[in-house]
Amino acid sequence: MNRSDLFKLWAPEDSIWSNWAKPVLFADSFITDEDPAQSDAWQTANVPWTPPADSGCAIILDLPGPGAVWVGMALSRHGYRPVPLYNGVRGPILDTSSMVKVDEIVAALQAVEEALKALQLPPAAPPVFLLDSKRLAGGNTPDPGAFDNRWSVFPQDFPSANLLMYHGIRSAILVQDTCKDPPNDLAHVLRRWQDAGMQILSAGAYDQAAPEAIKVQKPASFRALWYAALVIAGLRRNSAGGFGALAPVPGSSGGYG
Repeated sequence: MNRSDLFKLWAPEDSIWSNWAKPVLFADSFITDEDPAQSDAWQTANVPWTPPADSGCAIILDLPGPGAVWVGMALSRHGYRPVPLYNGVRGPILDTSSMVKVDEIVAALQAVEEALKALQLPPAAPPVFLLDSKRLAGGNTPDPGAFDNRWSVFPQDFPSANLLMYHGIRSAILVQDTCKDPPNDLAHVLRRWQDAGMQILSAGAYDQAAPEAIKVQKPASFRALWYAALVIAGLRRNSAGGFGALAPVPGSSGGYG
């Protein structure tokens, strides 16, 4: 299957949430040497905290590496539509030169091809948004010549609270490796949803406990007109879309686009 067809599996035309799926990793060269065992890895993911698909809940999976792909596919068995939001490209040579490692995510997106084909979800199936919690590489700054593919999420990367509520979504669960407060970029999203009247909950991906209701505090620069520009100024956009470019070496002419 070519990259375009695989993206269509992840973002089918009949799903109302496909407009938010990011094509960045699908526009890049895919790993063809995958481990066949990976295609079943998601079936071992245990998600006892999952609310019924008709409960009016959206889910955000903010997990390291390919974790969100595996948990997202497990949630698809409960009637949720996985929506990939990965927005950092691979490096021009080896993934080992990239600040954010994406090869395992790419392999996971490809490994579940047959499972995606078998999904029989309605167009309005509630969304589960897939993120890499390592997208900002722990806040590290790039060394000269490193491939800087750090990325951040912004409110426009998600449906608005009004649109979610129009489609019956009244709450959202943020799933991280442990139950905790959202990172700063997601706080800008979730606080907007909270202010619009949605309930925000938190859960640990591998916990047995039910999600806990939380109050999202206002993050720094909340609703500031210059917030997105300030964040993007510290990252490197890629000419093909998303984020990723070589950090300039002193004395060189610039980075890779």
